[in-house]
Amino acid sequence: MSVKFIWGGDSQLSLIPAEVIDRVRTSVNILDVVGQSVQMHKSGKNWFGLCPFHPEKTPSFSVNEEKQIFTCFSCHRGGNVFKFLMELNGVTFPEAVKQVAQIAGIEIATDVGQTAAEKNSPRQKLYQLYNRAADLYHHVLINTKLGQEAFAYLQDRGLSLELIKEFRIGFAPEQPLLEELFKKEEASDYQLVRKSGLFLEWQDGSLHERFVDRIMFPINNQAGQVVAFSGRLLHANPQAPKYLNSPETAIFNKSKVLFNFDKAKGEIRLKQRVILFEGFMDVLAAYRSGVKNGVASMGTSLTDEQVYQLKRLTNQVCICYDGDDPGQLATKRALELFESQGSFNLSVINLPENLDPDEYVKKYGEEKFAQAVAANQVGALDFYLQYFERGKNLATENDQLLYLRQVLEVLAPLKDKIQQDLYLNRLSKRFKLEKLNLEAQLRDLQTKLKVQTKPLTDLKTSAVVPPAEKQAKVSQVITAQRLLLYRLLHEQGVFLRLMADAQFHFFTEIYQRGYLVAQAYFAQHEDYNSAEFLDFIKEEQIRQLVVSLEMTEFPPQAQPEEIDDCIIIITKLAPLLAKLDQNDQEFERAMSLGNTEEAQRLLVEKIKLKQQIAQVKQALH
Repeated sequence: MSVKFIWGGDSQLSLIPAEVIDRVRTSVNILDVVGQSVQMHKSGKNWFGLCPFHPEKTPSFSVNEEKQIFTCFSCHRGGNVFKFLMELNGVTFPEAVKQVAQIAGIEIATDVGQTAAEKNSPRQKLYQLYNRAADLYHHVLINTKLGQEAFAYLQDRGLSLELIKEFRIGFAPEQPLLEELFKKEEASDYQLVRKSGLFLEWQDGSLHERFVDRIMFPINNQAGQVVAFSGRLLHANPQAPKYLNSPETAIFNKSKVLFNFDKAKGEIRLKQRVILFEGFMDVLAAYRSGVKNGVASMGTSLTDEQVYQLKRLTNQVCICYDGDDPGQLATKRALELFESQGSFNLSVINLPENLDPDEYVKKYGEEKFAQAVAANQVGALDFYLQYFERGKNLATENDQLLYLRQVLEVLAPLKDKIQQDLYLNRLSKRFKLEKLNLEAQLRDLQTKLKVQTKPLTDLKTSAVVPPAEKQAKVSQVITAQRLLLYRLLHEQGVFLRLMADAQFHFFTEIYQRGYLVAQAYFAQHEDYNSAEFLDFIKEEQIRQLVVSLEMTEFPPQAQPEEIDDCIIIITKLAPLLAKLDQNDQEFERAMSLGNTEEAQRLLVEKIKLKQQIAQVKQALH
């Protein structure tokens, strides 16, 4: 069976059967895989969206569906579907192959393609620790006497056994079972366990389990791997917090993680809307009610990273926080954060009786909750109108003035003039005020706030071009090398012509290395496939060069004179230009040292070089 080398590994190369890699890669459409994490829009031949690897306002992330590759013109990451998942989820090549295989419904053995180094890397060991911990906590909850009380509590809260299993909810008892498990399995890498966040270190250096007497909610990353826990106390303890989260580790950054995001992604894409809840139990209550596009932050304030994570999938955001004062304040802050991040269509769900989702489901049932979500949704502006009324007596003049100013401050930044006008009409009618006075007040606020009224940049008008094309001037030599390397990959005749010339080589080292990789590739493959070729390349710099070439629009087929010109530029013009550049440097050095004789010799040489360059250029078509 033939095999492929897996790039990015250690000295001991990992091997995966070539047939497996090819079958897995061709079984999916990269656009479908990318679309699970990024909302894409077609512009010309390619698809564009917000880059999942760095924050940006204008989409520079692009997918070429025909060639099955992606690139970001800003951060310069690029590759095929495997590379995308490697960058997105921070996984190795074998793991990326397995993730794509899972999407495609292809079974692959869990240990295929992994080296000992990969299996024993610190990150992999952490993933393994957390996975074993999740299995243990889950087992204790559903299969042991130690978990019976916690299991009964969850059932009383409406969580079925099926839901508990789906979310791998567990229980951490007072007994040190996790410590005993790790010792038994000889996972006694003290430093790794110490830094895992699963244990607390006492002054004597001993380790003790962080989570005790807590219902354990596993926190997954985008790929569905357990990276942290949130533990809820089963028995009230004034000395301990009700909820306790894992500390940040090498695999967990709480500002970037949303509870249930891994499960909700598909539903968010399907419904083109996400519902943001305040807590884990709210998400679970919604989930069992059929509302499966819900997520929650990690018990802290919403972060820019989490907002951007949602922005990549949808601009339709509905916030469903608690109806009490802290919950409403959190709603206002969340709206402000989303508004600061760009063009979202925002709405708020205020459940009746100021109940949170979990309380509502418990009181009225799952069916009623789904109905309430649809019936109690208001726009962001309507929420502000209601929110600013809290704690005010609008029968008094002072509270009226304060209320109006707060509302106008929200209206001032709006770019939608019709929306502004509608709300000004409402305010004028309600408070029996002249609309002209409100408009004047609004204009004053806009002036003070220096409101920007420029329209948002449309995706189709965004100038998104490869980095090489952004340069003020790309040298003639580089242009020729890019074109020739592209042609020899895509046209067999060009490749064979170059191979027939034993003296030919590219002038710039990276293009020559790319040419040598192409030779090795065509020694094993009859036809060129860009996505397959990217797996074949071991060197990241060459891979990114090829991605850049593939995302550049060249004329469909080479003309004979075009190839002739490229060869002349690379083999004849480029060396002369290099000599001319060296001559200039040496001439400046000679002049600075006062060596007039050497300077005169170099000047004569420069004249000859320019004559030779002119002759070569004359030979170009």
